[in-house]
Amino acid sequence: MPASEIVEPGRYDYDLTVKFPSTYIPEHTPPAFRIAEAYETTRTRYANGQFDLSEPVTRELLRQHFVNQACEDVDPTIVTVTRFELTPVTA
Repeated sequence: MPASEIVEPGRYDYDLTVKFPSTYIPEHTPPAFRIAEAYETTRTRYANGQFDLSEPVTRELLRQHFVNQACEDVDPTIVTVTRFELTPVTA
């Protein structure tokens, strides 16, 4: 599905996976050792659910909406979307 594709009104399931770089500091690390013990890693977040869409909208706009919700505490310029699936609910 192209990002500019228009998603028509209806009920949808969505699955989102994003990754972003992060610095990990092991729990219970004394303050004096936090910098020495910290290391770079990649974090992954998942979001999924169901929603009703009342007006046509681009797939890209929907994706960005869910990314913003899942990563409100992360700089959006470092977030990479690795999976975004929309599935119409038929029942």
